[in-house]
Amino acid sequence: MLATLLLAGCGGGSEAQRVARRFMDTHYVYIDLDAASEVCSGLALSKLDRERELTSEVEIEADTLKPRVNYALETERATADKAQMVYVLTIRPPGIEPFERLVTLTLRQQDGVWSVSNYSDGEPPSVR
Repeated sequence: MLATLLLAGCGGGSEAQRVARRFMDTHYVYIDLDAASEVCSGLALSKLDRERELTSEVEIEADTLKPRVNYALETERATADKAQMVYVLTIRPPGIEPFERLVTLTLRQQDGVWSVSNYSDGEPPSVR
């Protein structure tokens, strides 16, 4: 079900995809909120600031076991200056069964630069 729907007029689509992948890698795979914020604007940046605030007291040691995370693009819609991408995120925490989340990214191009302007994640429809 990894269908990609790309609407006509996707000028800059490959740049939008690059920015989306960088966000997915830094936020979900490497859990590096500072790096993720480098490709964000607007509401997405506010959400990252809130996540940093909520996790500021949490110490992660070098030997802390982190989940393995993979993602795959499920759908994409793009125009010359806007894009929406939906990813299936597979999370494999140590010692726990893997589970999936859907991540929806909204990207906008302003002054020739793409950024993630909003994001959300939730349970896939089959789990709800």
